[in-house]
Amino acid sequence: MIRVAIAGASGKLGSLVAGLVQSHPDMDMSLAIVSPNSPNLGRELLPGLVAESPDDLISALRGIDVYVDLTSPSAANETLPLIPQAKVNAVVGTTAISQDALDSFSRGIEENDLSAVLSPNFSIGVNVFWKTCESLATILGDYDVEIIEVHHNMKKDAPSGTATRAAEIISEATGVRDLVHGREGEVGARKREIGIHAVRAGDVVGEHTVMFAGKKERIELTHRAHSREAFAEGCITAIDWVYRRRDGRVHGMYEVLGL
Repeated sequence: MIRVAIAGASGKLGSLVAGLVQSHPDMDMSLAIVSPNSPNLGRELLPGLVAESPDDLISALRGIDVYVDLTSPSAANETLPLIPQAKVNAVVGTTAISQDALDSFSRGIEENDLSAVLSPNFSIGVNVFWKTCESLATILGDYDVEIIEVHHNMKKDAPSGTATRAAEIISEATGVRDLVHGREGEVGARKREIGIHAVRAGDVVGEHTVMFAGKKERIELTHRAHSREAFAEGCITAIDWVYRRRDGRVHGMYEVLGL
């Protein structure tokens, strides 16, 4: 039985993952963590599962097999570097975490012979989308690239982690290093750059389009998420995959999915 702790358990994605863990025959939803300021603190989120504060988190993680972080950048920046001290494997889906926090977390995973999965998006479709972006960028290296992402009006960060990762993949494949986040005013002729545009509207779960535009033609690759369950189910796959590993490495979903 995989004993799971979820930080951000009352959030949109966290609550879905918690429900899937609780119903999974080989997993036990052992610990639900919410912000100290959350109105859900002390409430029963699922039958028999009361939301707890992240205070004294290392002690609370004793006996846990996999820690799942689905919080906010500010929360993860504080807690993530401490997690390896609890000797637990981890699955991290929080985006916009500082590089210092990620580096500290990675060192802790290595030094304690633990394993982790870090991904801005757990969905199978998005990971195939990224892989396809890589292939297209390799073939169409001289095409103009624009990335457009659309999310609901409550999303806190921009651009999305998925769009940022797509830009990183395309940059690595093409050698284009300049990223432009929107344009305004007299910007002049387009340079060798990757444009990234964030739209926030309504209740859109998530939509990402990468445009490869050349002379006389263009290719547009789009992924649309119909439900957050696609992300939650991928997170369950990551939990199951990382559970028994002890290789001192931080992995991505490409490895989890065999891509």
